[in-house]
Amino acid sequence: MDKWLSHPTAVKILSVVIGILLWAVVHFDPESTQNSITASSETKSIDMISIQTEGLDQSEYALKLVEPSVARVMVRGSRSALAFADDDDYSVSVNLGGKGPGTYTIPLTVGKLPKGIELVTVSPAQVQVVIDRLDSGTFDVGVVTQGKPAEGYELGAPIIQPSDSVRVTLPAQDLARVGSVKIFVNVDGEQETVRDKKARMIVFDKSGNEIKGASIEPETLDVEVPVKLPGKRVPLQIGYKGELPEGLSLQAIDTAVKEVTVYGDRGQLDNVNLLAADVDLSQIRESGEVELELLPPEGMKAVEPSKVKVSVTLSSSDLKTLQVPVTFENVGSNLDAKLEAPAGSTVTVQVRGTKDELESITAADIRAVANMQDLKEGSHKVRLQLTLPNYVEAVGDEPTVTVKLTASEPTLTQPDGGDESPPPSPSPSPSPSPGAPGNNGNDSNEEPGNSGNIETEPPGGNTT
Repeated sequence: MDKWLSHPTAVKILSVVIGILLWAVVHFDPESTQNSITASSETKSIDMISIQTEGLDQSEYALKLVEPSVARVMVRGSRSALAFADDDDYSVSVNLGGKGPGTYTIPLTVGKLPKGIELVTVSPAQVQVVIDRLDSGTFDVGVVTQGKPAEGYELGAPIIQPSDSVRVTLPAQDLARVGSVKIFVNVDGEQETVRDKKARMIVFDKSGNEIKGASIEPETLDVEVPVKLPGKRVPLQIGYKGELPEGLSLQAIDTAVKEVTVYGDRGQLDNVNLLAADVDLSQIRESGEVELELLPPEGMKAVEPSKVKVSVTLSSSDLKTLQVPVTFENVGSNLDAKLEAPAGSTVTVQVRGTKDELESITAADIRAVANMQDLKEGSHKVRLQLTLPNYVEAVGDEPTVTVKLTASEPTLTQPDGGDESPPPSPSPSPSPSPGAPGNNGNDSNEEPGNSGNIETEPPGGNTT
């Protein structure tokens, strides 16, 4: 070691090091170092930080008010640290642990700051908090429709599932103000039923103002608003048309559907009193059930149901011939009608039906009408209009007859409203014969000079 220190180069190096150290000691100033570090940091203000709440038992209490609801935080740090941190990295909260209903003034707490940044101030330092007790109540839900359905359509009663009532939880003071719970459904221009499977509800106070923050159970409901045409229930009348194959007759025709609903314009529905539909017998070969399509009456738009099942019962057919009286209708004034051909007052009608039906049918069950509408005096060939009992049909075409129209003979009447015939004449009273038994000479009431039979002349008549 001594040998190394005695070396001239080593001595020079050591001298330089010692000189540097002495210079540093002389020029070192602690206060100026601190000022230099401070001068290199910056401050930053983070505004409008929402104040968070923590520690409140939300199953029992509701936070009514935090005033103010935002805070401003002033922090300090290096330029790079401040630039690196986002505003979301800063948080401010108020601890409500153990607090019940009431009004409180509670200091704010600033959350953990980003690395290299320190808090300068928080403003405000404390906030006012109002806490209320939660309460619940059950309320009916109403459906409010918005807009109008398509022209001619009407709204039915809304259907709410699974229930039309909900449980509303609010601070006690707010719950006392609840006036209604409503669901809004838009039906503008709709022609079909509107359905919302997840309809949300809005709570309103008694003045119609919305109450926000309500907890509603269930949160959503299934709502259906029927949109349909006006309807009317009318009887269903099943008839038949066409002809069955030869040898078969219709024994019965029936359906379990007795009424249907006809849809259409409200003003025209008053004119619809039944719905008639016919089974086409020409398509029937045996007894059984057929599906019959129902068509809406003229002017109507729909009928429900649109199809029905019809039970048709067939049987072997027989024939029967009847002499049916002819009835004249719509004969002109001052005219008399008389059947000219065939002779008499009846016409031969042959009918087909089941054996049971034909056994009970008589001529009185059939109407044969000759319509004389607009016919003048003279002879006319007229086709009869036959009206037959159910399940009985005429064989062949409706018969044609010849009817003669003649002028009616005038009826004689007395002038001035007198009787049509003169009053009867009094009967003549015979006078007693002379010498007749019980009579001695003249009758005590007989006038002198009168004897023999006397005939009284009727007024205006001659003496016989």
